[in-house]
Amino acid sequence: MSEWIPILVLPNLRLREPIGNGDIAVTAVDDNRIVDAIAEHPRIGEFLDRFTDAFGDPVSPTVLIIRREAKEAYRNTSAIAGFRDLLAVSTIPNARALQVTHGGGMGAPVWAETFSIYPWMVDRHGKDLIGQTPAMLGSHDVEKFRGQIDAGLPQHAVEPYSVDGPLFDEVLLRWHRRFSCEEASWEDRALFRSLNMARAAMLMPGGLEYSFYDVGRLLTLWISAFEILLHPGPGGSVGETQVLNVLDRAVWLDLRCADQAVEVKIGKQTTARTVASELCHRTYALRNAFLHGNEVTAEQLAINEVPLLLLASSLYRIALFTFLNLRIPPIEDDADEHAIVRYIGTLSYWKDPQRRHERAILKAAGVLNAD
Repeated sequence: MSEWIPILVLPNLRLREPIGNGDIAVTAVDDNRIVDAIAEHPRIGEFLDRFTDAFGDPVSPTVLIIRREAKEAYRNTSAIAGFRDLLAVSTIPNARALQVTHGGGMGAPVWAETFSIYPWMVDRHGKDLIGQTPAMLGSHDVEKFRGQIDAGLPQHAVEPYSVDGPLFDEVLLRWHRRFSCEEASWEDRALFRSLNMARAAMLMPGGLEYSFYDVGRLLTLWISAFEILLHPGPGGSVGETQVLNVLDRAVWLDLRCADQAVEVKIGKQTTARTVASELCHRTYALRNAFLHGNEVTAEQLAINEVPLLLLASSLYRIALFTFLNLRIPPIEDDADEHAIVRYIGTLSYWKDPQRRHERAILKAAGVLNAD
C-alpha cells in the first residue's frame, strides 16, 4: 500500500521540486510517491495523463498529496484550502514585487488562478472520477475525461526560489497547529481566514472584459485581508489606524522604509508615518470610494506607475511578517568557520524576499534608486 495519497490536482501549476513537509505536499507527477500511488491505482495515472492546454498540447499537472498516516483532520476541505492559500500567498507577492521593480515576475505566477484546484479527481478506491463544486456533484469514467488548464492563464512554474521561504515555513507550522485540533486559537483562525481572503484578492480582475471597477473590487478584498488578520478577537475592533500602526512598527532592512516622515490624515488626526503606511492609506481611500459609490478614476489605481493592486500584496506581506513576529535568527556566539558560511546563506534566505517587497514599496513611494 502506497504511503502517500493523491488528494487533488492543480493543473495550472507546474513544479520541478516538491513543496511541503512530511504530512502534506504538492509535487510533480514523476515524484516517487505519485509513482507508487499509480502502481496501486493505475487509473490515477491515466487521469493525470489526460490534461492538455486549450490546443490539445499535453501538460503535466501538480498533485497535492497527504501521508496516509497523517491526521484525518488534514484531509478536511478547510485544511486543504488553507495549505493551498499558504502556497499562493508565499509565492504570488514575490512575483508581483519583481513585476513592480523589474517589469516582470521572472516566470513566476502573479494571479491566484495558478493555484486553482481542479473539480474532478479519482475517488479513494481508484476507480471513478468524482466531480464536486457548489454547482454540481457527479461521477464519470476516467476513459472519457479530457482535462484542461485554465484557457485564460498559462501554466506557470514555481521554483524553490520563487517561494518566500521564511513565511512559508512559519505558516506551515501554524497550519499544523490550526488544523490538528478542534479548538484553534483566535489568532490561528484569523490567520487562515486572512490568507483565504488574500488569495481571493489575488485573482485576476476578469477576462477580456475586465475594467477598473473589477480592480476596485479586489482592492476592497485586500483591506478585508488586512483587517481579518489583525482583528484582536471578540469584543475588540480593527480599522485603518490599527493596520497602519502594524506597518509602522515593521522591521525594515532599508532605513528609508523605516523613516516615519510622511504625513497621513485619518479623520481629524494627522500622524507622521512610514511610506508603507501612506501607500496603504491610499488603498483604504480607494476602497472607501469604490464601496460608497464615490467618483473614482483609472489614474487613481496607480502611483508612480505602480498599480496599487500589485503593491497591496507587498504591503500585506509586510503586515503578515510583523503579525507573525518573524525575525532573522541570530548567529551563535561560538560559531566556527563552517557555521558562519551557513549563516551567510541563512541571511540571504531571510533577506532576499524582504528586499523585494521593500524595493516595490520604495518605487511606489517615488524614492530614487529604489531598484
